[in-house]
Formats: sequence, structure tokens, C-alpha cells
Amino acid sequence: MTKKRSRFLFALFTIILVILLVATFVNFTYPFSINGKYYSYSSFVSNIKLGEDISDSYRIVYRAELPDDNISDYNYDELKCSTKEKLADIVKSEGYKDVAVTEYSEGEENYIAVTIGNILSIDDENSIKNLIGDPAAISFSMSNDVEEAFAGASDVKNVTSGSQYNANTGENYYYVGIEFKDAQKIADATEGGGTLYIFLGDTLAFGNGITIENAITNGFFAINLGSSDNYTPTLEDANTYANRIRTGLLPLSLTQIDGGRITPTYGVGSDILISIAMVVFAVAVFAYLIIKYKHMGWISSFILLFFVVISLFLLQSIPYVHINFSGIIGIMLAFLIAVEGLVSILEKAKSHYQNDNKLFIAFKLSQKECLSKILVTNILFAITGLICLFMPSMAVQSFGWAIFVMSFVSVFCSLVLMRLFIKMYLPFNSTDGKKLNFHKGGKNA
Repeated sequence: MTKKRSRFLFALFTIILVILLVATFVNFTYPFSINGKYYSYSSFVSNIKLGEDISDSYRIVYRAELPDDNISDYNYDELKCSTKEKLADIVKSEGYKDVAVTEYSEGEENYIAVTIGNILSIDDENSIKNLIGDPAAISFSMSNDVEEAFAGASDVKNVTSGSQYNANTGENYYYVGIEFKDAQKIADATEGGGTLYIFLGDTLAFGNGITIENAITNGFFAINLGSSDNYTPTLEDANTYANRIRTGLLPLSLTQIDGGRITPTYGVGSDILISIAMVVFAVAVFAYLIIKYKHMGWISSFILLFFVVISLFLLQSIPYVHINFSGIIGIMLAFLIAVEGLVSILEKAKSHYQNDNKLFIAFKLSQKECLSKILVTNILFAITGLICLFMPSMAVQSFGWAIFVMSFVSVFCSLVLMRLFIKMYLPFNSTDGKKLNFHKGGKNA
């Protein structure tokens, strides 16, 4: 590689890195308007979903009661566990992955609390408030009178949402599907068709009812979310409607008694303090590399900055990733693994240079010898992270996502970027090991 090309590549990568650093850490408003409205850019770091231990959360508390007075017909513990599971599933299906559903008692009253992490805006709060609301039992009637209902929550087997292609219009339509346990019971009740009314408590769930031309004969009923001039439904809308119905299937009767934003477990500003600690940690590593390896220390730090921005981009791009304190530990551990990979290459090169090899040969041999070690180390970490993803604890999953994603970035930086930057550096210095703190003879021993 010529000096001219190396100089061009160094300049190009510097520009790319500066752009990525801005995209990673800086929020800003675009200096131009679109249709008179100014839009803002949100950085990679701002888009990373944080756990409730280091970010604001929203907590809703419900009073939990049996659905009727006949207590002997119910196993309260089973109903409680089922209610907690269904609540968590409803919230998670809307994209809020850091969800904790707990229960506690005060005297004879029983309560269920839903805590949702990573509440960033008022829109998030309003979305969560409307998501569960004040759940009321679902019922189905062929007249506009809930007292004449022919089926209730205990008759529903499953609620789904989806889309189906309409050959006549050439478009997809979105629906909410309700599957009943007893198909014959539903067929008898809806014989001849008419208007089906779905109630949540005493409130109609779908306007003025749904027209059905024939009986529901197979135990499955699909509610088509029709479009209009001002409204075109989406799959997300269908899922939201389905979740609203699912709240009517909760085994326990829930009454909301409290709700609001709560501070992080580790206190207000914990995310800022953790960010400062991580920056200090990274700067200390960069300083060590620069002092230890001089020119190659600067290049290694340059590569590690790429490692950071690529990793943060991936972590904010994957919708299932939530980073809590254990995830922060995972990020720091993955960063150290990336540092260890680069240091291994430099130490091997240093050793070969000490044994009277030329600089470019020393680097060539070191990269070859470190290949399997770097691959094995990062593959093992990736497998560990993958196993963590199947654990029920969000804390363990957060740790798993960090080391799983960043292990692949570490391999790319150590085996691809490092090789490229060494080729870019050698045209400027292919003989003088002192500029890298490399020495001939026994000075490396």
C-alpha cells in the first residue's frame, strides 16, 4: 500500500469515525424544516432502552379480587399467577420488554403491581396508561344489553391479531381473531347472524356492534379493522385491539388504585453517573494503550472507538435489547475482551520483532498466530451470551445481549480493522520499532 493511499484511507476513516461519534452521542434539531416543522435527531445512546434500575419507570398498582363471591370455585394462587403472566405478555407484546409484575398483600387486600422500565417521554406514559387501563371482564351478546350475554371470558380460548390479503381489493386487511372453546355453543347463540356486541364490563369495545351475516360455526370469529378516508389500520393497531380484549380475559378482577413514574432503583441521575464512569474507564484504557504502544496505541484506540460506536448502534437497533446495570457490566467486559484481542496481536508482534524479525513480518506472524485465540475467545463469549438470552431474568438477558452482540463486533475489529490499519500504517513506518515501543533483543523480556 502506498503512502498516498494510506493517507487517504486514514483521512476517510477519521471522517467516518467523527460522523459516527456524532450520531452515537449527540442529539440535535435539524437546521431545516419540512412542511414548516422542525425535526430532531436522537442519538444511538439516547435510543438504547434502559432497565428500571438506571432509568425512569412507570408503575401501575391494581387491587386484585376474585371475579365473583363463590370463592370455593377458585384456586386464588393459580388465578393470581395466571393474571401476572397475562399482564406481562400484554405489555411485552407492545414493545416494552423490561416488565416486572409483582404481587403483595396488605391486610385482607391483595394487590398486583406492573412496573415497566425505560419510560422516556409523556407519550410512553400515555401509551402505558391506555394499554391496560382498568380491566373489565369481556362478554358477548346478540343484543345491546350486557345482561343478555351468551358468552364471557371463560368461553374464550385465544385472542390473536394478524393480516390477510384481499384478492378483490389487492390490499391486506388487519383483523383481531377470537377463538372460542365451545364451537357449538357459539354457533347456536349466533344462529341467523345479526349484530354481535362485545362488552368490556358495561362498555362496548367496538362501536355500535359488529354485523355478522351468518352464525359463527367453527368457533373462530375475525373482526376486520376497516379503513376509512381518515384512518388506515396497521398490524400494530390490530395487536393493540387484541390486547384490549385480552385484558378482559384476566382471571382476577383488577381495579387500578395508583399509577405514576418512579425513579430508578439506583437513584436519580444514575444513568449519567454510569455514563461518566464508562467514559473514564475507556479513557484510562486508551491512555494505557498509547503509553504502552505509542503509535499503535493511538491506532488501537482509534479501532476501539469504532468498536464502541458499532456496538451501540447494534444495541439500540435490536428491539429486544434492554440495558440494565448487569448489561453495563456486560458492555465493559466485552470492551475488555476487544482490548485483549488487540493487545494480543501487539504483544505477539513485539515478541517477533524482539527476535530480529522485520516489523511487517512481525505483524504478519502475530495476526496469524492470534487468529484462532481471538476467534475461540469471542465465540465462547457469544455462546455464553446466547445462553443468557433464554434465561427468565431480564438482568441476565441484558448481560447476554451485551456480550452476544459485542463479541461479533470484537472479532470484526480485531481481525479485520486491525489488519487493515496495520497495512495503512506500515508505509509510514516499516522499520522503526521504537515508535511502537518495540525493541530488539532482551528489552522485551
